[in-house]
Amino acid sequence: MGARGLIAVILLAACGGGGGSARPAKPAADQPVTPAPPDPSITETGRRVVAEFEKAVLESEAAFAAMFDFAAVGEFEILLHRYDLNGRLSNLSEKVKEQFRFEDGTPYPAERERRNVTRFYKRFVQRTVGTGACTARVPRTKYGKLLGQPYEPLPAGTPPDYETLRTHVNEWVGNGGAVALTCTGGRGSLVVVYTARDNPRGYDIVTIYDD
Repeated sequence: MGARGLIAVILLAACGGGGGSARPAKPAADQPVTPAPPDPSITETGRRVVAEFEKAVLESEAAFAAMFDFAAVGEFEILLHRYDLNGRLSNLSEKVKEQFRFEDGTPYPAERERRNVTRFYKRFVQRTVGTGACTARVPRTKYGKLLGQPYEPLPAGTPPDYETLRTHVNEWVGNGGAVALTCTGGRGSLVVVYTARDNPRGYDIVTIYDD
């Protein structure tokens, strides 16, 4: 997941050299949160994703990591970099822009994303979940909302491998969605993108960002 502003800029810092994946789009407010009442627009699956995410985070870093498809995270992150470069993020440094221009659509390796995502567990995931009592809601930030929407075609001249990534991500989003969470026992908020999968859980998380 990414290096952008970071999980978008929290997945803003997000990226950069050593790279990241799911980074935050901007650092979330480090203040206690009182979640709003349950949002009727959140699907049953979205509420279940949040409940199981909370349980996994409280259990262990390993349980948290087991919720992800890290190969998918690596594809998603590289695709997001191209949209960030094309203007989705306006505050990219010249160094980060140059890094993104150099990318050719080759996904980040799954093991790289596993390392990055597990680093986020201690940096901001535990902070957000805290002691629990999490509520599912729609993403708050513009970046967070866009994560779960269809990805429009990229401009002419974009390296062709990005179209494969865009096709995959649109399939994942179309078979899942983005859901945010805030927790009375924690601080800040997160948004996760999940997709239906033929596994015992019924889905995998394919990216995560600060909201």
